[in-house]
Amino acid sequence: MAIVKTVRSTSAKLALKHHTRPKPSRNHILLDKDAMPMQPITVDINMDTITDKCTKHRDKSLEFYCNNHEAVACYVCVTLEHKQCKVDYIPDVSGNLSDEFIKLSKKMEMLIKKYESNIRRAEAATKQLDQSHGNVVDEIKLFRKEINAYLDQMESVMMQEADNLTSTAKLKLKNVQVVCGEIAKEVKRSQSVLNALSKENKHNNLFIEMKNVSSVMTTLDDKGRQAIEDNKKDDEIRFVRNEKILEQLKIAKNFGTTLTYEVPSADKKLEVQYEPSYCVTLPSEDRCNIVGMAMISGTRMVVADNNKKTIKMIAVNTGALVSDISLSSTPSDVIKLPDNKLAVAIPSKKCIQMISYNDTNLFLDRRIDIGEECKCIAYGQGKLVVGCGSGTGKLVILDITGNITQVFDTPGLFDSPEKIVISSDEKFMYVSIYKNNYTNKSIKMDWQGTVVQMYEDRKYMFPKGIQELEDGTLLVCYNNSDCIIRLSSSFKKCEVVGLEKANLISPNAVTYSEKDHRLFISCSPSRIHNRNDTIKVFNVRWN
Repeated sequence: MAIVKTVRSTSAKLALKHHTRPKPSRNHILLDKDAMPMQPITVDINMDTITDKCTKHRDKSLEFYCNNHEAVACYVCVTLEHKQCKVDYIPDVSGNLSDEFIKLSKKMEMLIKKYESNIRRAEAATKQLDQSHGNVVDEIKLFRKEINAYLDQMESVMMQEADNLTSTAKLKLKNVQVVCGEIAKEVKRSQSVLNALSKENKHNNLFIEMKNVSSVMTTLDDKGRQAIEDNKKDDEIRFVRNEKILEQLKIAKNFGTTLTYEVPSADKKLEVQYEPSYCVTLPSEDRCNIVGMAMISGTRMVVADNNKKTIKMIAVNTGALVSDISLSSTPSDVIKLPDNKLAVAIPSKKCIQMISYNDTNLFLDRRIDIGEECKCIAYGQGKLVVGCGSGTGKLVILDITGNITQVFDTPGLFDSPEKIVISSDEKFMYVSIYKNNYTNKSIKMDWQGTVVQMYEDRKYMFPKGIQELEDGTLLVCYNNSDCIIRLSSSFKKCEVVGLEKANLISPNAVTYSEKDHRLFISCSPSRIHNRNDTIKVFNVRWN
């Protein structure tokens, strides 16, 4: 009997040693037959059975998760490849996935929004390409009218180049749309699967699918970023005329140049060069006072003269007066609207005067009564934004027919609005505000009336005109400080724009031509002069 016991003891030790080698059974307690329970044990059957099979051992289920390698594995994989790793038995850990599931779901939502946003951007960029392509075509045709029939063949060549550049850029944008669409579709599919598993309380399968999806999403995100990088394009195409062709028409070999145009970057220093030959003093009108300006085309701008109670159309290149129209009272601001319309703020009449125009004439249109002293006006999102009142002021939002939709009248915020500008993406409003030298601020606000950023510096007095540039920065005219401040889109001061050589005095209104990067500023010709009857012109560059 002693021999039998010894054999049994040795056999049990070998079995124990063998059983403790694999990590999943390393901590199991072995019982001999005498210690085994005599009654049948009731086992809760988990309906959430694991059906996923190992790709290496196809008859084995994926019952384990290796935390070191962040991978699911079967019993054999754990035994052979993860001996030194921290391994969890999936049924033991899959019951508490709510936090991780929520986190993963949020990440997936962010990815969906990210790439759907990229799709929208690509669509918007496609429209912009169509617009810039149309501008190129118009420039080519306009220039073509100034010369003669010798240029028919050259025009055809240049049009083809413009088409090719546009087609190439569109193809890149289409590639981005397709890839982003595929990614968004794949993420949505995975999201649907996860949501279904969660609702069915299949925690094991949900756990496994989540781990697979996390890896797939990283791959998809890398794919998306690479697609966007591979299909990067310039923002616009433009046509640059060859002016020498007028003098050398018969011997010229090129009609001009079509090229892509890169929007300037906000981190570059702004260089402003004064062009004294373009200094404009309106002829025979030494008493005008320019309080508002707006570009209406590449060759025309309009100005509001509150001394002569008129709106004037001016030729941009020569400064010549093209047309003017008298108003019922003094204007304080003028802006461009769609469909060849202007809107003019008339404070004393508490109204907005609409004006129609063509390339040579201005025509009085309908009037919108506001019932408030209208000081400044802007247009965006299909709505008019009117700054009203002196002292305790407010912003009034109207639809284009004149129905008031919102009023922002936070006490102390809009003390005396001087100028309103809508951002190029139409998401924000920029407002300059001045009151008795105590309030000198510019604010950035959204369409719900929330102030996003504010700039205020007592060194700079009386903010008036505001102009947004292509790089997203803003130029603010400080009338009493004889300077212009450049603000970043987050309303941090970038620099004081160097206009010393131009002898800029009391800058008031400002407008900008993106076509040829020229800045137009109304100012006073001297310090003893209290009227802004001069328009000075500056070339703008980024370094």
